[in-house]
Amino acid sequence: MEPALLLNASYEPLSIVHWKRAITLLLLGKAEMLAAHSRQIRSATKTFDLPSVLRLQRRVKMPRHRVHFSRNNVYRRDNYRCQYCGDRFSSADLTFDHVVPRSRGGATNWTNIVTSCQPCNRRKCSRTPSEAKMPLLNNPTEPRWWPFSAGAGNVDEHPEDWKPYLWI
Repeated sequence: MEPALLLNASYEPLSIVHWKRAITLLLLGKAEMLAAHSRQIRSATKTFDLPSVLRLQRRVKMPRHRVHFSRNNVYRRDNYRCQYCGDRFSSADLTFDHVVPRSRGGATNWTNIVTSCQPCNRRKCSRTPSEAKMPLLNNPTEPRWWPFSAGAGNVDEHPEDWKPYLWI
């Protein structure tokens, strides 16, 4: 069965929940359904639309943890777009590039790593973007916070009715 996107009362994405948890939240009156999958579930006496997007009735305060530095989160921060040529790629066709090359003491962190396609990465080589005459589309920064950042993946992989609520 399909999972459901759970939103805070302020429409912030909180998590992705199992369909059983989504039905429970609806039956307890703790959430309202904003969108449904095309499937239905049946009990002995009732039929329910399978929830796709839910919004909690009351706001839940969530702690904001730092985003874990990883290859996939760098791709996600840069929207799966090469920061040199601007083209979008799948994660299998991307690499990450050090703005200040490691051979010159560049660190592997949020502010020195950008998403790059393989041809641009080879063309830049061990130079800075200004030396290679390849300006960056966006300066790399550490993201403030993402909901469910460990498993959200590419926004294109999620159901269509989730996309208005995911600000990735």
